[in-house]
Amino acid sequence: MNNLNHVDFSSSNAKPENSSMTTVNILGRLRIATEQIRYIQSSLAHNGLSDQVDMLDKVGKELDGILFNLGDIFSDDTRQSEINITSHDGQISTWLEQTFSSKPQRPPNRAAARFESIKAVIQASSFVNALQKQVRQNAKERLTTVLDLPVDICKLNLWSFNMMEYDEPMVLSTLLIFDAHDIISRYRIDIETLKNFGRALTDGYQKYRAPYHNDFHGADVLQTTHCLLIKSSLMNVFTQTEIAALLFAAAVHDYEHPGLNNGYLVKTKNDLAIIYNDFSVLENHHASSIFKLLRDKRHNIWSNMDKNEYRTFRSLVISLVLATDMANHASLVERMSTYFFFKETNSATALPDSKTLLQTLLHAADISNATKPWPIYVQAVEKIMEEFFIQGDLEKIYCEDDKPTFDRDSTDIVQLQMSFITHIVNPIFDVLSKVLQIDCLDHKQKESSSSATTTTTTTTTTTKLPWQYDLQLNLETWKQVAKSGDVQKLIIDKKPLKLDLIYLQEYVEKAEKILKKRSQHDLLLACTLTSS
Repeated sequence: MNNLNHVDFSSSNAKPENSSMTTVNILGRLRIATEQIRYIQSSLAHNGLSDQVDMLDKVGKELDGILFNLGDIFSDDTRQSEINITSHDGQISTWLEQTFSSKPQRPPNRAAARFESIKAVIQASSFVNALQKQVRQNAKERLTTVLDLPVDICKLNLWSFNMMEYDEPMVLSTLLIFDAHDIISRYRIDIETLKNFGRALTDGYQKYRAPYHNDFHGADVLQTTHCLLIKSSLMNVFTQTEIAALLFAAAVHDYEHPGLNNGYLVKTKNDLAIIYNDFSVLENHHASSIFKLLRDKRHNIWSNMDKNEYRTFRSLVISLVLATDMANHASLVERMSTYFFFKETNSATALPDSKTLLQTLLHAADISNATKPWPIYVQAVEKIMEEFFIQGDLEKIYCEDDKPTFDRDSTDIVQLQMSFITHIVNPIFDVLSKVLQIDCLDHKQKESSSSATTTTTTTTTTTKLPWQYDLQLNLETWKQVAKSGDVQKLIIDKKPLKLDLIYLQEYVEKAEKILKKRSQHDLLLACTLTSS
């Protein structure tokens, strides 16, 4: 096993055996190899070394290959990744695999400036910190009163807040959230300029009248990103510039979205695909267009930002918006899973830089509909499916040789939602939950005495984050519909899509009962194990 101590991540020529593997298998193989090592250690204590030499050699080579790949993951945040989907509907599986994993595109730009050096992710920080106190105490009495806004920041702090209930959601959310994070005062942003920017942002989001990718979606992602920040132990991790860039990127990430995906634009040789060489077409357009908007002094809310800080800010915003390309999904999950594995096993390793965590937060917010309460989620389902079906209608006209990705006459909405939650939403929020909780626990353990540590561990590991119940409920609801429901009864109108919410509510109630029984069973089991 001595060769493990001589793995050279910096050498491009010294590839160990078993180094060629897809990254989705890395952590699983590492866990298996670790278990083998433990078995060997136990066996050696009783039987000696001779019978285990060959097995030790194989395990050593396996770990060499795995560590080589992990070195790549930590050093390269543009690494291409794959995702394997299992679904009863082959068409759904194909779409998920093509959309949420990387395709060979242009080589990564090594010359691009990285934002700051490697830093500890989710370092010692706590729920209660200076910025959160501002959110709770100060912001209530500021813009809400001055501008006569329909809600205050306390409402936007709720995971269950429904942005679709309010007019001018972009203006409302940017004013309140930027103020809550002290962005307005720090960068001396003129309120009228910010309002003008919010309205111009709204115009861009509404340009193509997309059913889903409009100003409500942009404002919802901003509010969800805000919630992820204040409901986790992240507030002290990021710099002021990083927080401003994250929230700004959340607000603008789908600016001028046409309601069509990258695949369609490339397939139809759209002008945007030609301009951006088929690479993250929409994301490049969003980032480019928003900075064009900022050239107009009526909308330039960053005019008072220091020039050097603005260069860093602009670079980070662009990287965050580009990272919302769904092809980056698998890579983000892998990098955060790798970090969590090392934290869980108390292994010393390099940590992903803050940009990786910022990208993960924004991506999670972007696909967070299924983590919201059912009434909010099902509204989003109607809108996104109608947008998919509009693209399918266009594909029938302009792509006659190809079967539409989504056909409003044949696509199984239930299976699609189940697959999307299981293979896309669950993994990103699962790893995010683990990372947030384990680092929060680390901080509390450092602050507590040894006697209090046990109590902290118990309360922290059992505390549920705000999205966990609704995510389970929404998935279980679709499972119940698939099991005993009539899928045809779900749809009142096909064009535009209209779902029967009353019919679906029956299955929501069934799902609630199932989750309640499951929770009671888990509690009883936990009590039994504790007593024994």
